[in-house]
Amino acid sequence: MLRRRANDRGLAEIVGTLMLVLIVVSAAVAFSLFVASYQQQLQASEAATHATALEALHVLAVDTTPNATGSPTFASMSVTVSSGDIDPMWVEALLVDGVPVVNYNATYLASATTVGVGVLAGDTNTTLFLPALQQVAITLHLNPLASNFSFLAGEPIPKSNTSLSLDFFTSRGNSFTTVYLPPTALADVTYIQSTTKNGTIVEDPVLDGTHSFQEGTNATIVAWDWNITNSTPGWYKDVSGAEVEPSGLVSGDNYSAVLTVRNSVGLLTVSLPVTFQAA
Repeated sequence: MLRRRANDRGLAEIVGTLMLVLIVVSAAVAFSLFVASYQQQLQASEAATHATALEALHVLAVDTTPNATGSPTFASMSVTVSSGDIDPMWVEALLVDGVPVVNYNATYLASATTVGVGVLAGDTNTTLFLPALQQVAITLHLNPLASNFSFLAGEPIPKSNTSLSLDFFTSRGNSFTTVYLPPTALADVTYIQSTTKNGTIVEDPVLDGTHSFQEGTNATIVAWDWNITNSTPGWYKDVSGAEVEPSGLVSGDNYSAVLTVRNSVGLLTVSLPVTFQAA
């Protein structure tokens, strides 16, 4: 009887030991699986963070077409962007001066393929696809009466006499903003001495717009246009150039000139008028 009890106790101890070993092994396996899962999640998170950090979008050029009516609004706009990422990118929203773009044409410059699509925040079916390290030209249609108007009805159209901001939002949560500033028009009048046929020395007026300037490095002044008027109703003369000696003026008459400077983006500024007297 004592021997059976001893055997039972020994068997129980063996079973207890095996159960303890099983529990320890199970715990070790579960911990290993947890560590492996955590490492996978950590690696996935680090990979996503790395991919987000690698995203790069650059606005290479902006070309605008003014309205023929003389309105400060644009008729159309082309924005050329470049992906600086080694992986494809998706732009989920594009805002121009804070207004969402809902319709545009995208031309992939590497293949010259044009597609007409819309882009709207949160709508993954209309995102703009940017191939890795490729350039895309985005054309915006800014005639509110056209069926392919790039904005929703009633939204304001970008103007040439104010700053222009472009905001791109990607599927990875990045945002890329580019701001273009209008130039500053500064008009002045200087005089140069010249001699007439009868030997008289006179001072001829010179319209000087060379002190006009462009803030920022993403645009340059490309045009200086002068509008000259006098007291005669309806009389005017248009001349172009950063520094111009106007001709065809009546000696002794008083004139007023206004300078308009335009930059490479199509933004413009009008100067205060300057007055002068023709020699």
